[in-house]
Amino acid sequence: MNDRAGPRLPSLVPDVALFLGGGVLVAGVVRVAAPRWAASGVDPLAAWMGLALAFVFGPILVGGWWLLRSEASGQGWVERLRLRRPSAADWRWGLLGLAGIGVGSAAMFGVCRALGLDPSPPFARGLEPLLGARLWMLGLWAFYWPVNILGEELVWRGISLPRMETRLGHRAWMLNGLCWGTLHVGFGPGNLIMLLPTLVLVPWIAQRRRNTWLAVLMHAGLSGPGFVALALGLT
Repeated sequence: MNDRAGPRLPSLVPDVALFLGGGVLVAGVVRVAAPRWAASGVDPLAAWMGLALAFVFGPILVGGWWLLRSEASGQGWVERLRLRRPSAADWRWGLLGLAGIGVGSAAMFGVCRALGLDPSPPFARGLEPLLGARLWMLGLWAFYWPVNILGEELVWRGISLPRMETRLGHRAWMLNGLCWGTLHVGFGPGNLIMLLPTLVLVPWIAQRRRNTWLAVLMHAGLSGPGFVALALGLT
């Protein structure tokens, strides 16, 4: 009889707690801290970006680093975080996912309009073009955006999703997407509805292809160009 225990699987409690904690931080910044700072004359968008860098993404990155440090996988960073170079098949999946997110988001925008919900987060409602004296905020965004996209994807898909797979197998993307949704609750119901295709397709394809770069591609592929077009008054 073999009494030796198998490999110890990581608990998912810290992962779920990190998602939920991030959601609390987002809600606190969006609903309390950013409006108070904006009341003093700071642009609401600048207030969100500045505060989020320090009080949302900073703690999330530290929490992800702590989760990674608690492991003893023996893998290299590229392998553990699934940062391998995408294959031709990976690119096809990523681009199809990006197209699916675009079509799905457009459909969800229609749902929001039918329900009378604003899909934009509070700090981006009524956003005026970032021109003239407001052009400096594009520089702030150029720093904020990669920290947001890369930071989230490295933690949620690079670190947490593989941990969830050890417990949930092929269903891990469902918990990952659900937890990711809680991070956006503070943005309002309209924004959450608008993000449904992203919340489903990003973790599903990242798990199916075991490549975090695809999650980065899909997460960034619409948010970046869309924001720039909006900020420059092109839409």
